[in-house]
Order: sequence, then C-alpha cells, then structure tokens
Amino acid sequence: MRWRLILAAAIASVLVSCGSLPRTLRDEIAAEHDRLLQAERQLKRTAAMQNPGLPDWSSRLQAAQQELDRAKADGVQLDKAANGPGNNDARRHAQQLLAEERELRLGALRDADALEAEANKWADIRNNAPKYIARMQGEYDAIHQADLSKVTAAVDRAGKDWPGKKSDLDARLAALKASAADADSQWSAAEAARKAAAAGSLDSGAIATLLQTDDALAKEADGLTKGADQLTGLTGQLYYSWDKILEDLDQNREGFDTVYREKIKTVKTHFTDVAAKKTDVSSDVEWEDVPASQYRAVENDLGMAISHKDAGLYDSEATTVAQPPGFAYMATPEQGRNQYGYWDHGVWTWLPEYLIMRELFWGPRYAPVYINEFNGYYTARNLGRSYYGAPTPAAPPKYGSHGTFTEQRYAGSRYVQSGGFGGSKYSSGPQTAARPGPSAGGFAREFGEHEGGSPSVGKRFGGAPSGKRFGGGGSAPRMAPRRFGRR
Repeated sequence: MRWRLILAAAIASVLVSCGSLPRTLRDEIAAEHDRLLQAERQLKRTAAMQNPGLPDWSSRLQAAQQELDRAKADGVQLDKAANGPGNNDARRHAQQLLAEERELRLGALRDADALEAEANKWADIRNNAPKYIARMQGEYDAIHQADLSKVTAAVDRAGKDWPGKKSDLDARLAALKASAADADSQWSAAEAARKAAAAGSLDSGAIATLLQTDDALAKEADGLTKGADQLTGLTGQLYYSWDKILEDLDQNREGFDTVYREKIKTVKTHFTDVAAKKTDVSSDVEWEDVPASQYRAVENDLGMAISHKDAGLYDSEATTVAQPPGFAYMATPEQGRNQYGYWDHGVWTWLPEYLIMRELFWGPRYAPVYINEFNGYYTARNLGRSYYGAPTPAAPPKYGSHGTFTEQRYAGSRYVQSGGFGGSKYSSGPQTAARPGPSAGGFAREFGEHEGGSPSVGKRFGGAPSGKRFGGGGSAPRMAPRRFGRR
C-alpha cells in the first residue's frame, strides 16, 4: 500500500512538473504507471491461489515478482528523468526507460498467466482425467496419421533440381518423420499415469506426467503440421531468384516524428523447368515505411539492387550488399555466356527472352555494360563491398544515389526532386539543399572502387516492416505485379 501511495504521488508530480516533455510521452508514462499497479494486483491474486501441486510454484512466483520489482525501479527512474530538462537526450532516455518498464511488466504478467493456466489445468486433470486421456489419444493418433506425402514429393523434386540442397532438405524431412517416434516415447512414458487415471487413483506425480505428456503431444502434432508447410515453402524458395531494387527514398515530418520510406521494386525470376532452364519473370513495386537506421543504411544506394538471391538458395541466404542491378545475372568472362546472355567483343548482350529483365533493371536508358566494368563489380563483390562504377577516386560514380546514370534514370524520383544530389560535387544541375549528400571531401572515399581506390563497404538491407504505400503525388495502392513469360 505504501508503494502505491508513493507511485500515485509520483504520477501526479510527473503530470504537473514534466511539461517539458511532449504531451503524448507524458500520457504514456501515466498510463504505464497505472498498468503497473494493475499488474501488481494480478500477481498478488496469482500468489493467493492454492498451489495445486506444481513443484516449481514458489520459484516461478518469485521470478515474476522480481521482474515486477525491476519494473517499479524503472518507474522511479522514469519519474526522475521526466522531471529533468526536456531536451532530445532526456526524451530518448525517458522513452528507453518507458520501454524497459513496459517489457518487464509484460514479462511478469506472462509468467503469472502461465502459472494460473497450469494451476487450472492441473485441477482439471485431477477432476476430469478421462477427458485428457481421450485428448492425448487423439493427438497421438493424429501424429501417426499425418500425411507427409506432399512435402516428401516436394523435397524429392527439389533435391533432384537443386542437388546442393538435397542433404539439408533430407535432414529436415527426416526430423519431421521422427515426430512419430517421439510421440511413441511420450505415450509409453505416460502409461503408468494413464492406468492410474483409469483406476481413479491419481497422485501428484501422475498428474504431472499427464500434464507434461498432453503438452508435449499437442506441441508435436502442431509442429508436425506447421513443419510440413514450412518445409514445402522452403523448397519453393529454391525455384526463384529475385532482386530488390531501391527506386526511391522519401522522408516527411508527421507530428514529432520523421517517417522514412523506401520504394522497392522486386524483380522475380521463377524457374518453371530447371532442366530446360525455362523461366517466368515478374515485377512488383511498393512503398514501405522503414526505420531511420535502415533508411540511412541504403541512402547512398538509389537505383541499386540492395538485396539479391540466386535460384537454388533459400531466402535467408540472400546477399545484402548493394550492387548495380542486373550484374548478378551476367556470366564471368571465363564462362563467356549463360542462360541470360553472353559477352560479345567485351560487351554484355542479353538473350532476346531476357530483354525484359534489362528493361526492369535499367529502364529505357540502358547503357551497355563493358567487361572491364563487370570485372570491377566482380572484384568488389568478392570482397563483400558495393560497386558504384567510379574508375578512379576522382571520377564520378556511375551507380548509387550520386551516380551519373542514376541522376538521369531517376530524375523524377522524390529523392532527386527534394535535393538528393545537392550535396554531391558531381551534380549536373541545380538542386535544393533539403537533403544533403556526402561531403565533397569524403565522396571519393564513399564511392571509390578497386581500381585506384578502396571499395566502400556495402550497405545492408534487412526485412522491412510493411507500412503505408505511397505513389505519385499522394497515397496510392500497391502496383499490380507484372509478369512476363519466356518466349
């Protein structure tokens, strides 16, 4: 009770004296303190329950209380921070404390909920043992009757089409099939407890065994179904190569926050017949809200493929070092040619059926790619670095946000229109200063290549959360995917 009075007084003090913080943040602080009081009441209700026989009841209650105590300590520190200066550092510190207090509170609540659920289930098993025995029998039977023919066929096909993944796929399938053996072990281990339930002579040990067996079989049955779906999906990923092209960048103020957005074109090549090298090509474009850190990480990479995956690999194996689009599909000079095209007198030539890829990657302003340029890219890629196409540190880059090709190709983009090239000494036209670029003195270091300079470290692209989509001058729906079959 004394702690509640202290906390209530602190809340009132915060609301009166922390006017330097944004009103929304003050409201969040007050609301979180109130939720913390509610969480304490819930944990006390859980502690007041009679222990039905769970062996770790006391230790788990103690762990939940410790989480709540740490949340209280954060609340006290938060009140002190809220009474301090209202500068950006103080606001960030308050937000960090608030997030930590919230996470600790939620953790304590999760622990309390889990304890209550187990206590209720324990009592239910004791009073309704036949119901649980029947449910466990159903889970056991479902595991043994699971149809794995679809995923087995998908694994067999993918193993033949992509031999490099055969051993991994086979191991994943074997783990799924082992679920039946695991279920047999669980079922056998619970035999004595099941007999005790049938005889109406359950003790605490038998109840604990039945509770554990029911949970294990339910998890096994659910994991078998989900695991089969996931493995089928994993085999499907092998039949696609794809690139994520950064087509535009945008940032706007919304209240106290800055919203950062990326316009991503995803170009997919689907292998419909691996042996015959038959493919379909499609593209999809959308705006995505992204964290500021991700926006900054790719700010130099307009027009680049900021993520690429080859066919025969899982999506998780995609490369995330930005490179000029399309270069990943070109053969090495030693190979001379591949299914996409060939080198002709030092110039890359796309085969007719893949000219659509050239259009999707570069648009109508495609410029020939010469073999020495590919060599520069290939060297940078092998070093894990981005290639921006500058032959010397003093020469302008060709690719990336400040590249000569990019400035023409993406002249109508929001990034360029808002002054994206304003900070570049290579800018060919007047630009506003709304969005500064790299300083002139650091430009050679940012965009230098292997020929006479050190390649810059590539920028990484992570899984961006889906957000609002923006196109044209205002809000617009996501563009419909474009598909192109091989001729």
